[in-house]
Amino acid sequence: MQGADRDSHLPVPTVPDDLLRPVIAHFQPRKVILFGSQARGDAGDDSDYDLFVIVEDDTPPERLSWQSKYEARRTYHRAVDIVACRASVFERKRGVAGSLSNIADREGVVVYERH
Repeated sequence: MQGADRDSHLPVPTVPDDLLRPVIAHFQPRKVILFGSQARGDAGDDSDYDLFVIVEDDTPPERLSWQSKYEARRTYHRAVDIVACRASVFERKRGVAGSLSNIADREGVVVYERH
């Protein structure tokens, strides 16, 4: 609350470096979007991190598997959900109401973008 008292602007949500670095190293994404309660700013102490990871279309399928997602976050001590999505699928579904691509696009915060 002290931050809100000093400044009327809400802090920009972030992802801890010890979570984000391994995700970037593993997926080599175009973009990583934080969505869900952490992005909205209403996360509790036990809330997980929801990451929407946009990868190149030619990313090998094994890099998108549940095992691969586990490996990308295994050293992090809190709950993490990773949704990996090919760039063309994200572009196609971002306008579809209720899709995860749409939710991440509308409500999410970009925490990494490759330039």
